[in-house]
Amino acid sequence: MNEQTGTTEPTTSNERTRRGFLRGLAGTLALTGFGQAFGQDRASTGTLDHAAVLDLAATAEALAVTLYHQALTTATFRMDGDTAEHLRAVLDAEAHHLEVLRSLGAAPLASRFYLPRELLPDAGAFADTALHLEAVFIGAYLAATHQFAQQGQPELAATAAQLGASEAQHLTLLSQLAGLGPGDLTLPAASFRRVADAGPALAPFLRGGPGALGPVALPQAEQLRLVLGQRAATPGRPFARTYTPSPRGRG
Repeated sequence: MNEQTGTTEPTTSNERTRRGFLRGLAGTLALTGFGQAFGQDRASTGTLDHAAVLDLAATAEALAVTLYHQALTTATFRMDGDTAEHLRAVLDAEAHHLEVLRSLGAAPLASRFYLPRELLPDAGAFADTALHLEAVFIGAYLAATHQFAQQGQPELAATAAQLGASEAQHLTLLSQLAGLGPGDLTLPAASFRRVADAGPALAPFLRGGPGALGPVALPQAEQLRLVLGQRAATPGRPFARTYTPSPRGRG
């Protein structure tokens, strides 16, 4: 939000810093993949088992919860009441996504994240970062839907589609708040063939780099309650109520 209008109208004064953060590690981490970005090698085979896909999705949701919580609690740019309420709704949804994934046995592979240093004082930096991440989340959930379908897991595929549909709503809302309009895509882009392909786009938030702030800890339940207050949102029900691993292990 700029000082005059209270909207998330992106600025250009810190563009180089923001771009440097978002792209800082992508070149090198593109060679190692998502698994190694977490200090693991779960993606080295080119495919991920069901549990690994769920864990990576949970990690992305934990990052989203951290981002929106930081914006609502520590940002110094001007934010009007309507915008704050919209962002609380997004935070509430992301927290519910993480809860759903945890109910399916997922565990975030990280609980501390790095954010662009300019995100808190600059509405443009926040808008750029949030739009970037929501687009990545949509692409990753489309990839997860496809992977689960290929692997004969229709309930997990449908659940991934539900989560991706919610992220698409967030992208539209954030685009509107940023003054960019609702967008003109008839279908979200299938940016990744596999969930692991989203690694380079998310790596700077996990490892830090030039222009990074953090690490910032994932907020706990009580911290979220303080921000969300008495919101009356009704959580949706996922297709996959429980996830039972195959007899061969977690996959």
